[in-house]
Amino acid sequence: MNAPSSIAPPIPGEPERASMRTAVPGPASEALRARHGRYQDPRPIHFYQDARRSLGNYMVDVDGNVLLDVYGHIAAVPLGYNHPDLLAAWRDGRFDWCAGYRSALGVAPAPEWVDLVERTLMRVAPKGHSRVFTFTTGAEAVENALKAAFIRLARRRRGGAAPTDADLAAAMLNRQPGVNAFKVISFEGGFHGRSLGALSATRSKPIHKLDIPAFDWPVAPFPASQFPLAAHAEQNRAAEARSLEAVKAALDAHPDEVAAVLVEPIQGEGGDRHASPAFFQALRRLTAERGVALIIDEVQTGGGGTGAIWAHEAWNLPEPPDMVTFSKKMQLGGFYCREELAPAEPLRIFNTWLGDPLRGAQLEVILEVVERDRLLENTRATGARLLAGLEDLCRRYPGVLSGARGVGTFAAVDFPDGARRDAALAALRNRGLEVGGSGDRALRFRPALVFGPRHAVEALDLLESVCR
Repeated sequence: MNAPSSIAPPIPGEPERASMRTAVPGPASEALRARHGRYQDPRPIHFYQDARRSLGNYMVDVDGNVLLDVYGHIAAVPLGYNHPDLLAAWRDGRFDWCAGYRSALGVAPAPEWVDLVERTLMRVAPKGHSRVFTFTTGAEAVENALKAAFIRLARRRRGGAAPTDADLAAAMLNRQPGVNAFKVISFEGGFHGRSLGALSATRSKPIHKLDIPAFDWPVAPFPASQFPLAAHAEQNRAAEARSLEAVKAALDAHPDEVAAVLVEPIQGEGGDRHASPAFFQALRRLTAERGVALIIDEVQTGGGGTGAIWAHEAWNLPEPPDMVTFSKKMQLGGFYCREELAPAEPLRIFNTWLGDPLRGAQLEVILEVVERDRLLENTRATGARLLAGLEDLCRRYPGVLSGARGVGTFAAVDFPDGARRDAALAALRNRGLEVGGSGDRALRFRPALVFGPRHAVEALDLLESVCR
């Protein structure tokens, strides 16, 4: 299978293709797993990576196996491994201001942090968003976005007045009248993190929630488009109508108690489930009419994997969402918001670190490379090649693959069931493709932005070898 030329320049020294020396995980990985298991749970680990030898789109494990990586440490690697621009920035001292210690950014940040907020974080801010709050992880981003939505609703119910002494006393007893009834609507199949608020909104796998107390919040069905879209147009429209009616019903059942609707552009952990721009446009109109915050959770989709910095850019919304969360490819966590979602009082959205300046400094370099090397354009072109190849494999192996779908290189395809998907994951790793699962039976692609057409062709060839 021939590959068209790449838009992105090649990374010097990147391997030509995957090459395998041992089974995966190999003996050196298993020896490390035995040591590691004395102190932490290593069971989810695929293998142990040799970070210094990994380069570009190829990761090298401690057994010397070279694997083409389309999983990207769960969608978190923007430029692949050891990109020369990032290494040069380290060597040139560009990160010296934040490499010597980790600052509490809400207490004594360096002036360079202000520069980063202005010229890096706000340069890629979603349309209509004038504020950004930074944290370390995606779960923290979601958790604090929910807090901001609750704070706005409470402020509105007080008519903008300051809290009374009685309000403050009730808060200390966990007995705030009205506030304890506040709710967030999320969707079946959604994943938003493992902290308590984010976990209450998470609906992907029961094992995440088992034995953990949760808020009694409403859940709506996610419309989950069936693919190919042209063959399922009527079913998809009906599913979206049912989902919107369920959101309306939840809003009607809890008047003035729903602070936010929380939704992913594509349900990553839930099985790579998509919905149409029309669905999200209707959801934006509905939440705006009801005065409910619409939070778009772009922890997994943000940062360029869909061919744009923000997946929701493609929806042509009637007005911007109220908040957008981010992490993973953006290197640090956080959320952007419209001005009215920023709490009026200080210290309402706060913690020790408020992110990581070193990761922010890395993000500045990453975004420079993305712009210079046209990596968003590269991701769109490569994604089109990848999706066409997946659709072709679905036609040629209908008993094995179905439902090819994707935006940019944020793509997936289904196996008949979870057992065959899991067997395929193991077989693919042993052929040199590091890949992950999604939902009950999907195989997901989350490569770096430097993933080009030749890498897509190699990944498709490896997938076909497993199909055969």
